[in-house]
Amino acid sequence: MTSDERPGHDEELAGSEDGTAPTLDLGVQSTVELRLAETAAPAAKPRRRRRWIWWVVLAVVAIILITGVILVETVGRTFATNLVRDEIASSLNLETTEGVAVDLGSGSLIVQALTGGLDVVTIDVDSFEVNGLESSVSVEATGVPIMTSQPVGTLSMDVSIAGSEVTKLATTLSGTGLDSIELEGSAIRVSTVFKLLFFEIPVALDLVPVAAGDAVAFEPESVILGDQQISVADLRENPLVSGLAGSLLSSQEFCVASSLPTALTIDSVEVANDNLVIQLSADGIALDDAAWQQYGTCPAP
Repeated sequence: MTSDERPGHDEELAGSEDGTAPTLDLGVQSTVELRLAETAAPAAKPRRRRRWIWWVVLAVVAIILITGVILVETVGRTFATNLVRDEIASSLNLETTEGVAVDLGSGSLIVQALTGGLDVVTIDVDSFEVNGLESSVSVEATGVPIMTSQPVGTLSMDVSIAGSEVTKLATTLSGTGLDSIELEGSAIRVSTVFKLLFFEIPVALDLVPVAAGDAVAFEPESVILGDQQISVADLRENPLVSGLAGSLLSSQEFCVASSLPTALTIDSVEVANDNLVIQLSADGIALDDAAWQQYGTCPAP
């Protein structure tokens, strides 16, 4: 085909016949560029789709892991709580675990277990009988190991006896008959009436509870004789009332050995918030030690 026969050739050279420079039709070039853009775009879509799928997979895996951790934490905490509740009920000879509340702390149980033990464990027992007296118990233990053969860091126990129960200790608080027993400040105040000849002399005695081995003793602190407060020594030396004073001041001990494991030691006793509080401890003793299942004995009444 000659140049005269090519289509569009005359139109392309038309401008040269009147002396002007030939022009180039750009319409063809723009069409070519548009086709290139259309063919390049689809190549990037599969890569974006693959990245989106990976993010979904990672999100699903994360949700599964988080759900698993929460499930293990919940089930493990429930199991550990029930185990501690059963152990404390066994150690205190409780007939049931009702009224026993266990708190394993707010930290992650899994993280604490991986470190070898629990940071803090608190236990509250609503009803506990100590040598015939109703009481409540509060226990706090730190550094509690997962392996029961390992010693616990610290363990403290408070046995709280309400003032209404303390009145049952009349024969223990004094060797003579008492008219009243009440908690007064940091002491237990007992009162009676001395009959001397034709006179009746009201006497009140403040007793301070102290630890005495595996028992609680009550030491005279002050005496109110009539309207006068006198020392215990002066009361004993007074020839008029010394005979009566001896029986008033001859307090006995309140034994708790038969109600508590021998692993526990009485540290102190105090009157606080209208309760007689016996404070005990068992630091550094393993949870499976036989001392938690052994009890002392108290003298026969």
